[in-house]
Amino acid sequence: MDRRFFLKSVLSLAGAGAATALLAPEAQALPLLEELQALDATGANPLMAAESDLPAQGASEAQYYYGQQPRYYRRRPRRYYRPLPPPRVRRCRTFYDRWGRLVRRCWWG
Repeated sequence: MDRRFFLKSVLSLAGAGAATALLAPEAQALPLLEELQALDATGANPLMAAESDLPAQGASEAQYYYGQQPRYYRRRPRRYYRPLPPPRVRRCRTFYDRWGRLVRRCWWG
């Protein structure tokens, strides 16, 4: 179901774009072009760079870089810790020995 919805939405977007391109008037760009040509004729075109803003002949981009250089540092090696052993627990057992006495035996385990 999701695939059908995706394909339907893609096709509808493509159709809307095609309809907009066909129905939009083409004369909208003409006044803007005439404005730019008029500005260029007077020499005040903001899109054209002034000669004082251009780099010198034969200059490279690196000559005009005044920003801070990136800092390089040596990374400390990552330490690997071995897993800790399980904690030792004292275990005790109480029982009667062969003579009938109560005996308690303990061990670490």
